[in-house]
Amino acid sequence: MKILITGAKGFIGKNLVAELKNRNYTDIFEYDKDTDPDLLDKYCKEADFVFHLAGVNRPKDESEFMEGNFGFTSTLLEKLKKYGNICPVMISSSIQAKLDNPYGRSKKAGEDLLFNYSQETGARVLVYRFPNVFGKWCRPNY
Repeated sequence: MKILITGAKGFIGKNLVAELKNRNYTDIFEYDKDTDPDLLDKYCKEADFVFHLAGVNRPKDESEFMEGNFGFTSTLLEKLKKYGNICPVMISSSIQAKLDNPYGRSKKAGEDLLFNYSQETGARVLVYRFPNVFGKWCRPNY
């Protein structure tokens, strides 16, 4: 099984990659903001499952919320559609998606994109609204 993990160098992504490798998964496509963007096409063409963990939660400017949490989700789903890949997609969201603040609105917009994608393509989608997260490799005082 080929697994695409967006946000692979982030807190949750790093832990997921480590756990999958501990369980002997070898076909892991790690995608992060410093990955060659051309690789996203290859990964979206070949993936059997997507863990979409990439996102923005502490930007310098509020507009980065929508760019990171809605914009990249849109890019990811367009790439999957381009290759006719209807593998399951899990998106990490936040309990903030219920709130009317810039972060919450951007996470809700990403969720809505995913639900629309599912309606359009028939792909199975999963949304996990995480509460505050912490653990190994978490930034101190974050």
